[in-house]
Amino acid sequence: MLTGKRRGFTLIELLVVIAIIAVLVALLLPAVQQAREAARRSQCKNNLKQVGVALHNYHETANSFPIGVNSSTHGGWGVSFWVGLLPYLDQAQTFEQWVFAGRSPGYTCEDPMITSFNNYTNNGTIRPIFAFLSCPSSPLPLVKDTGCSRFQQISMYAGIAGAVNDPATPPGGFLNSTLSPQFGNNNCGSTGIHARGGVLLAIKTINFKDMTDGASNILAISEQSDFAKNATHQDVVITNNHGWTMGTAGVSETAGDRWFNLTTIRYQPNAVKATGGSVLPGVCNNDGSNNGIFSPHTGGAHALLADGAVRFISDNINLSTLKRVATRNDGQSEGDW
Repeated sequence: MLTGKRRGFTLIELLVVIAIIAVLVALLLPAVQQAREAARRSQCKNNLKQVGVALHNYHETANSFPIGVNSSTHGGWGVSFWVGLLPYLDQAQTFEQWVFAGRSPGYTCEDPMITSFNNYTNNGTIRPIFAFLSCPSSPLPLVKDTGCSRFQQISMYAGIAGAVNDPATPPGGFLNSTLSPQFGNNNCGSTGIHARGGVLLAIKTINFKDMTDGASNILAISEQSDFAKNATHQDVVITNNHGWTMGTAGVSETAGDRWFNLTTIRYQPNAVKATGGSVLPGVCNNDGSNNGIFSPHTGGAHALLADGAVRFISDNINLSTLKRVATRNDGQSEGDW
């Protein structure tokens, strides 16, 4: 009885099958990546929504939003608004461990000249990693050396202190900004401008009564979750150089010292990511007053409004419009933006 031989695949047939599979993978991979990025982007947005709820709960308790950045009673670096929000972000245990009596309770370094106020007291407290401070889409490192070889998480969201005046403002400059020379180890030199027309300020609290433009028309917090580019096209980290706890050493709301974890709007979203972006006045790593709004998301960045809503701010938004919505009391109605 004759039996036929089993015929296997030829080399050409195998190559054709492999090529078809490769094409299918190439077609599907972008869709998978897009789906993953959509999920990361959604989580980034939800982080801001969570912070918005915390801000409102804080306001309900204190009848104001938290101080944007505070100084220390002993003349050192105080804490940012993030520390005050901890109990409203399900981190009451961390907040209760915080020592506010040290010379610089917001900094990871100690002052060797004042041994009675050791800033390392909070070193064990500030090590937890909080999801609400990090945008999953961000290519930035989750933690960095924030001073004295102490590694701490950096916040990828910054409070909006207001906006720099521009020619579109009425006489007198309703945006209420002040030239604030930067000094010390700040690479911006004296080019930074601090504003006081926003929601989260230095050494001062704001409540809903102060938001005469309406809470739904005022930015409170925005993303700062990507690298900037310097003049040689290299990536530069410019996000909250000394960590999420760092406040200011200034003694008043008009002091010229650095305000960490806050930003003053001076440029359009993602302007710092353009070639040469690092040489924009007021933009630098430690810590630029005008680093502004930037993110890895295509076309713009997320921002939290004072009413708790989250908006995606387009890179193409009119700069004067952006400055107005960063200001709580300019008296202007921006309509649909």
